[in-house]
Amino acid sequence: MRMYQLFRHIRCRYLLLFFVMQCLTAATVFAQVKLTGKVTDETGTPLPGITVAIKNTKSGAMTDVDGKFVINAELKPGTYTVSFSGVGFAAKQSELVIGTGTTYTLDAQLGAAVSKLDEVVITGTSAGTTRRQLGSYVSTVKAAELSKGATGNVLAALQGKTMGAQITQNSGDPAGGISVKLRGISTISGSTEPLYIIDGVIIDNSTTRVTNADASYNGGTSVGSVGQNRMVDINPADIESMEVLNGAAAAAIYGSRANAGVVQIFTKRGSGGAPIVNFSTSFNVNQLRKKLDVNEAPTKFGGDPATSTQTILTPTITNTTDVQRYDYQDYIFRTGVGSDNNISVTGGQNKTKYYASAGYLYNQGIVRNTDFNRYSFRLNLDQELNNWISFNASMNYVYSKSNEKPDGNSFFSPTNSVTIIGNYYDIWARDAQGNIKAVGERGRVNPVSVIEDIKQQQQTSRIIAGAGIKLKPVKNLTIDYHMGIDNYSQDGTTLIPPYAYNVSSSFFGGGASLDPTQNGYASAGNNNSFLINHDLNATYNAQISSRLASVTQVGFSQQYSRMHYALQQGRGLPPYVTTVSGAATAITGYDQRTETSISGEYIQQNFKYRDQFFVTGALRIDGSSVFGESERNQLYTKLSGSYVISGTDYWQNLGVSKWWNVLKLRAAYGESGNLTGIPAYGRYNTYNAVAFVGAASFTSPTTYTNPNVKPERQKELEFGTDLAFLDSRVNVSVNVYHKRVNDLLISRAIAPTQGYSSSLDNIGSLQNNGVEVLLNVAPVKAKDFEWNLTAIWNHNRNKALDIGQSLILYSTNSGAPVAIANGQPIGFFYGTFFARDANGKEITNAAGIPLTELGTQNGAMSYTAGRDANGLPTGSSLQKKIGDPNPDWTGTLTNDFRYKRWNLHTQLDAVQGGSVFNADFRTRQGVDNGKVAEQEDRGQLPRGYIAGVYAIQEWRIDDGSFVKLRELSLSYNIGKVKGIKDLTVSVGGRNLYSWDHYKGYDPEVNAAGQSTILRGIDFGTVPAPRTYNVAIRAKF
Repeated sequence: MRMYQLFRHIRCRYLLLFFVMQCLTAATVFAQVKLTGKVTDETGTPLPGITVAIKNTKSGAMTDVDGKFVINAELKPGTYTVSFSGVGFAAKQSELVIGTGTTYTLDAQLGAAVSKLDEVVITGTSAGTTRRQLGSYVSTVKAAELSKGATGNVLAALQGKTMGAQITQNSGDPAGGISVKLRGISTISGSTEPLYIIDGVIIDNSTTRVTNADASYNGGTSVGSVGQNRMVDINPADIESMEVLNGAAAAAIYGSRANAGVVQIFTKRGSGGAPIVNFSTSFNVNQLRKKLDVNEAPTKFGGDPATSTQTILTPTITNTTDVQRYDYQDYIFRTGVGSDNNISVTGGQNKTKYYASAGYLYNQGIVRNTDFNRYSFRLNLDQELNNWISFNASMNYVYSKSNEKPDGNSFFSPTNSVTIIGNYYDIWARDAQGNIKAVGERGRVNPVSVIEDIKQQQQTSRIIAGAGIKLKPVKNLTIDYHMGIDNYSQDGTTLIPPYAYNVSSSFFGGGASLDPTQNGYASAGNNNSFLINHDLNATYNAQISSRLASVTQVGFSQQYSRMHYALQQGRGLPPYVTTVSGAATAITGYDQRTETSISGEYIQQNFKYRDQFFVTGALRIDGSSVFGESERNQLYTKLSGSYVISGTDYWQNLGVSKWWNVLKLRAAYGESGNLTGIPAYGRYNTYNAVAFVGAASFTSPTTYTNPNVKPERQKELEFGTDLAFLDSRVNVSVNVYHKRVNDLLISRAIAPTQGYSSSLDNIGSLQNNGVEVLLNVAPVKAKDFEWNLTAIWNHNRNKALDIGQSLILYSTNSGAPVAIANGQPIGFFYGTFFARDANGKEITNAAGIPLTELGTQNGAMSYTAGRDANGLPTGSSLQKKIGDPNPDWTGTLTNDFRYKRWNLHTQLDAVQGGSVFNADFRTRQGVDNGKVAEQEDRGQLPRGYIAGVYAIQEWRIDDGSFVKLRELSLSYNIGKVKGIKDLTVSVGGRNLYSWDHYKGYDPEVNAAGQSTILRGIDFGTVPAPRTYNVAIRAKF
């Protein structure tokens, strides 16, 4: 509380200082002056959207589509500095001398910010800055880079384009979820996805199930998070640039919501001049990139497949039966098509500018009967009311609709439906009444039912809107206010018609008797989400002396969110009934409602000395409705500094500046919090209403409430350097970081005598250490030919430091043994393993079948192997760390070539060292449709081999390393043709080839979706498709 009072006292003194300084400002007589000009790049091409400002005044403008600007200002005679800045270009300052005239002209030519030091970035406050002043690293990705990915998903387009980010496409569904982790895992109870902000509007990117939402349907008892995440609603064609704030040192200004980093998105804005129309269209073809080899043996062990199933797991059965083998992949997969169409209009006058767009995306999945449609509309307005008041507003409406199939982590998924049955059933066969027949595998579902009969549909309607006002009431002072709203509604339905054959009741069948009270399933889910944020900021610039400048910023923010989730479901459907109300047996539904709020205040002070040395310090205090009463206010600090050595006289006198252009050193410390692991009402005992003996009653929760819960707190220390050589044609950035998360929220077991089974407490800690390297080289830069090369290398090591117990082991639908233990990486695989001798060779029995390691388990991470007189394992089954889904390193290599009007782009992404728990590989062998099973069928492996290794969990660990040709595109700029100002055509592809040794479809997979803990699990997931693309872009 004392820190809070001190903070408020400091803020009041600064506001008082602003008032006193302005009262002492003398009045001056000004004259009306008109300044015009044009801004171009190094080739003379006009640059729209460049900010032009007369320093130390309230006057400025933005260039139109022809690069021209007009500023009407009241200026007294004298010398002024005019600044020119824009994202991706080196900022420039020009001198302007005002005399007795009233009209002046000033042109400027901007070069690309190859060294990045003069590139303008926004780092969490209303005022932008240059990269030169940053003490922490911020990645910037521009629209041109995002458009090369042949994808309509903005997160997929971001893959491989920013340091420190591990971006994984968890599913190949048309709107499949994508996971983003910045500098490793920062929590185990909440979300490790970053905070997303679009034009100042904080948006929701959560995954909420409104289809196949029943726990027994989607593995809901595990900690997975499967399905669409809401960034799928954002149209990449509307984006001007993105900034990624990896760590707490950069994101500290966002306080309790920045533990996992921040991604800021800036959409395109209007420019003055005549309207400019941009149109783009593309046609996409989606294909299965890799087919799996299936069992082609002409026989199976045992008798008729209809009655004798999974006999390969019973070694005592040695008789065989002739069978016909099928490849069901040819049935469930197809070649999908799609298109992405966008049109936008940009224009305005000197003080009024607009950007309007409309887009339609259609994407067929590679699984039959799946697709995704998205309609998006955007309007951005900028209005300068006078020379000290400006206004901006934006509105984005999105409607999407998807036809889905059960996804990964479910036995109902299309890929699982052909993985959990032998490939010797004629799945298309019909009985005398024309009904699909059973497949014989313990009441499992025929794949034809999954593809043809199971219906899932989801619709989302969303509005993202924002409005802001900026005031420049007095010299050097800027005040701005912004409000943002994100409001959406998801509606989803699931229908499983009653089966006409024996399907297990666990798969919503009626069993052998076709029980009408159990056969079939229907659900209707709805999720309504509303978020609003208010931000008020004030920025004061002061030139203390000719060498020392100051920027002081204070601000207040308030955020509120409301969510209402409802699910109705039932089973036992009469013929032709498709609604929940018609179900014979009701299944417990959900009606969940939450409200949360958070408010914060910050002060940030920056000093600049001779444009060489920069220091920034900040304090932020947050209070939230989810914090415990004794922890209601949380203070976060930030301190950073940078030293541009190459800007000093000393450096110039060394004689190396001609070839070594930039040397910048930086260091930063920051703190941030995470409140996503705290339930909205985690401080209270919440009771559930149930019926008991015909009367209303309530049941208490199983988790003990914690009245003193507080957010997890991350502290990060970052060191880095930025280098540029040979006229900035070789650029290097290196980051080294150490971050530790304390007060980790962990659900720990407590004595049942307390009336509860667990308690959520701030008792744990974890850490991440890493190195990030960015290399950008321009080997060739000529008039007709250019070659730019970019390489990114990321290395992160995380481990749990203290979890309050020896081991946390998670239950998963796939059977993956996921664990957390002190000193080990988060979410490692912990299970049984092969017995090996002193040389590491597998120990086998007399038949040559590998054996499970046995002995004495001394502790969670230690054991003593047991051996009998024959050197064979003896004792109890042992467990150890058998794999780690966290990669050793990730990397990207991008090449861009330009020859006259031709442009070639390639991007290779690499992941090395991560493990995948390949549950599907093991299952395929156990049902006799895999290639290892074929070897046993043909006698190439001893009888009983599959049965012997089937239970060994290490057998399911696969190598997740890969090098993937992520993007490839070739474009030709036709230029101006009749009626068209500019025309470009291109062909390209995505996920075209993968160099790996993985035994499944694709090592880049996660059946648990966006889960924080469960990663690297392959269980019934649709693989990412190979996509071919033909596109046309035109400007009118």
